[in-house]
Amino acid sequence: MKTNRLDYTLLIVTLLLAAFGLLMVFSSSYYYAIDQMKGKTHFFLTDLRWILIGVVTMLIASQVNYKVYRKLALPALIISIALLIFVLLFGEFRNNAQRWIVIAGKDFMPAEIAKVGLIMFFSYSLEKNYTRLNQLSVLGVYVAIIATTVFLIMEQPNMSTAVIVAGIQCILLFVAGLQWRYTLGVLAGGVAVAWMLVQKASYRLDRWMAFMDPFKYKDDDSYQVIQSLYALGTGGVAGVGLGMSTQNKLYIPEPQNDFILATVGEELGFIGMVLLLIFFLILIYRCVKIAMNAPDLFSFFMASGITSMLTLQIIMNFAVATSSMPVTGVSLPFISYGGTSMVILMGSMGIMLNISKHCYSRGH
Repeated sequence: MKTNRLDYTLLIVTLLLAAFGLLMVFSSSYYYAIDQMKGKTHFFLTDLRWILIGVVTMLIASQVNYKVYRKLALPALIISIALLIFVLLFGEFRNNAQRWIVIAGKDFMPAEIAKVGLIMFFSYSLEKNYTRLNQLSVLGVYVAIIATTVFLIMEQPNMSTAVIVAGIQCILLFVAGLQWRYTLGVLAGGVAVAWMLVQKASYRLDRWMAFMDPFKYKDDDSYQVIQSLYALGTGGVAGVGLGMSTQNKLYIPEPQNDFILATVGEELGFIGMVLLLIFFLILIYRCVKIAMNAPDLFSFFMASGITSMLTLQIIMNFAVATSSMPVTGVSLPFISYGGTSMVILMGSMGIMLNISKHCYSRGH
């Protein structure tokens, strides 16, 4: 029997996380905004607009039957690759990277769009080919798609997003029934390529060395993560209080972005970090339940891909902020400041909500 109702737990948790993110964006950015934007509410108001757009996107997506995305799967792949090529040719440079396309004064990151576009295509394709997935000729096509998208994203350069995109696609291959020997082979190949890329680019190798001994490079490559560790240490168990952070006052560069977790830890302490993690775990749990009870293979792969995207970003952001992996730019879902990411994530939750309406009720 199917539920025919939205997963309201997923909806409420998503809205609560976005609201908490808006609060933390203001708390972490107001001093930086005064210094750089001459107005303490700049990032708050911009983030609020993107959240409202995201909520509308989520509500619309929740009403669109997920089966529609089957017809959009191939165009989604073509558009994703085209945008990744376009940004390399005509994208705007910022901080030594070419990741943004600017249209009519508004910018967006094609790599964020590509995440969902690739999930859509893989879901459609794997539904048709999962029984032949372990044939090398079929597997080779998927590996070629992964290699192409990763190469294009790495050229921006944007290693964190490339890792997430590759991770999502590999997880989808695994849940589709890829044999362990091929799974391990793909992962080993990915790790080998990643290490080659680290050695090829001096700044990536520097980040790796800084990760191995962060305090040795505290004034250079480890500066951000050291400031994050200071913030987390200062927060202690209960935190110093909302708006009372010291490290986000021009110590952590752009504290509302990838290192916003440092402000959460400093102001709300270990308790705040644990509560935030619990909300993320509830979100992931609901997404996993939707995938497990999905009505068909296409929706199962879609839900699995979106769940993987969320989970990888959360793990990587927590790991970077706590110096558990080399520093790389990855936003914390629903919490970090960012327009394209917020709208894409909200839209993805809308897709999950629509799938939940068609789920079977067993264990739901």
